[in-house]
Amino acid sequence: MKLPYVIIAFLLWIGCPDTYGQSKVPEHLILTTYDDPSRSQAITWRTSAPVDNPVVEIIKATAAPYDTVGLRSIKANSQEVMAKEGQMYYYHSSKIGHLSPGMLYRYRVGTASGPWGPWNQFQTVSNEAPTLEFIYLGDIQNDILSWGTRTVWAGHRKAPSADFMLFAGDCVDNGHNNGQWTEWFGALGRVGETMNIVPVTGNHEYDRMEDDRDEKTLSTFWQPQFVLPENGVGHLSESVFFIDYPAMRLIVLNSMVALSSEKELKLQTAWLEKTLAENNKKWTVVTFHHPLFSARDGRYGDYPALRKYWKPLFEKYQVDLVLTGHDHMYGRSAHQMESNNLGKNETGPVYVVSVAGPKMYGMKEEKRWTDRAGVNTQLYQVISIVADQLAYRAYTVTDKLYDSFDLIKQKERFNRIEEHIPFDLRSENRFPDGRYTNKNR
Repeated sequence: MKLPYVIIAFLLWIGCPDTYGQSKVPEHLILTTYDDPSRSQAITWRTSAPVDNPVVEIIKATAAPYDTVGLRSIKANSQEVMAKEGQMYYYHSSKIGHLSPGMLYRYRVGTASGPWGPWNQFQTVSNEAPTLEFIYLGDIQNDILSWGTRTVWAGHRKAPSADFMLFAGDCVDNGHNNGQWTEWFGALGRVGETMNIVPVTGNHEYDRMEDDRDEKTLSTFWQPQFVLPENGVGHLSESVFFIDYPAMRLIVLNSMVALSSEKELKLQTAWLEKTLAENNKKWTVVTFHHPLFSARDGRYGDYPALRKYWKPLFEKYQVDLVLTGHDHMYGRSAHQMESNNLGKNETGPVYVVSVAGPKMYGMKEEKRWTDRAGVNTQLYQVISIVADQLAYRAYTVTDKLYDSFDLIKQKERFNRIEEHIPFDLRSENRFPDGRYTNKNR
């Protein structure tokens, strides 16, 4: 005897999992900087179901479990975000102040009624000595979980106590795609829960919501998931900003918007000059997505407008490093400043472009601007500052040193540069057929 169709339909319905699987379990947990990194911390996570009274519990870390002396409970602000795919997510963020410099804290996120995430730890930046260490990654963008994970974790293994990890744009391929951001957080794993992340907007963080007729807009997930300084250009809040560390000022620009019109470029340029002029830090690093100088093959990659407006300021205010992505190759040069005042082994701004993910472009063999270059290679970079010396090390994802130099501050002079790999020993990584390009002949 056959069951009535309605019963069959019901049994099929209860046997099918929820397409989106709503859950109150914290996910996409991340640490970001919104103010003084020695005394404050932003913590953000999301749930796929609404929760009541989300909070962060935080306390100075000790070796003893269940220690609650001095435990603080910080209320989180929540906002709803409708993903392009139709699912609603709930983002929860806490800005935590009144922290102590150089202090190890443990924290967890959740609600009083549960569920809670696990206890994690982070350390605020110390202000007792002018030291700093950070990891810099280029585009991760494609096959993020499959191939990007190893780059993130190789960098973390090399510098597990770094103060932050910098992503120079194109964290994903399609900015509004929830699945790609889930891959990105999967690649980060616990790294983003214990180390601050500094993200930069690239061209792929801008995406069309519905079809090709829509205007590209910044990822609907960007501001909900990244709590960043609001000290930049007003309408570019949390994509143009600076962070002051005891040893360095980090300046983040939005080259995607800057390239959209001369008006937008001039707005950022005016803010950039003011931010550089008021800078009292010994070291200055500027980061954005599109490089001032490109060696990639093909018809894309040259941005003369950025060179026209930003390069003179980098030289005028003696910016030390300019870190970029976009070209899906490696290139570095310390010889882009034209000045009769440069002495032997002295340098102006050092320009770098790097790539962390698997998508690779080729490189022009003519008109080379680079001191060091390479293709078909996933890399990460570790940058360390101790007093008057900045150490730059670029490693392949297999932990082989690929580029290495130090910058040394000199009183009333330009930086002295010390190269560690002789020019005549610099074999460059190429594609399997020995060429610098992966395009058809």
